Amino acid sequence: MATTPLGKHGLSAQERRQRNRQEMREALIEVAREIMREQGAGALSLHELTRRVGISTPAFYTYFQSKMDLYDALFHMGIHLFHEAEQTLWQNTKPDWERIQAWFELRLRQAEEHPDLYHLIFDNAVPQFQPSPESMEGVWKLYDDALRAITEVYEAGVIQPGIPLDEALNLLLSMRRGIVAEHMGKGRRLDPPDRFSRIIPQILAILRVAWTPRAAGSAPGPQSD
Repeated sequence: MATTPLGKHGLSAQERRQRNRQEMREALIEVAREIMREQGAGALSLHELTRRVGISTPAFYTYFQSKMDLYDALFHMGIHLFHEAEQTLWQNTKPDWERIQAWFELRLRQAEEHPDLYHLIFDNAVPQFQPSPESMEGVWKLYDDALRAITEVYEAGVIQPGIPLDEALNLLLSMRRGIVAEHMGKGRRLDPPDRFSRIIPQILAILRVAWTPRAAGSAPGPQSD
């Protein structure tokens, strides 16, 4: 029976090709992120990308079907990163207001650490880009996990929004989005640079007053649908 010859590292020729292809994909993704951080997600140029990596532009299509395919790989990477961090947060926090504040602060911190991925995913920085169904599954997992986490806060008797819990989540998402957008867009050019990030506790304190459960019979609870 014929056997596949192995290289000095114990890999067959096919395995070496697969490894080399994966390494080049990772290099293209890494350099694409570098360019996006410098110039913005929408300014990503295949000519500049391949020049920095050291391959020809036609060779790029050996590793990705198109620039949109590269964007999708970046989108998928970002969603996985954000989702993994939030899962860890949900698992390591109690269902209370501190959990909600930590959730706001986590997204702000991740946007600062990964601005290229944040803008691609949440700012529609490349209008012509449409994530694949597989990548969008990650978006819905992110949302569903957040809804479960907020539901746990409600079931613990900590909040009583008076509106359906999915709408309460949408309100929280909108508020968090606004803080992050202001911070990323203006905060670093203003004094003090944390003028938006530091108001997270104040904003949640306002909600806390509105959403604190009232005495039985004094106000209706949230509707389930």
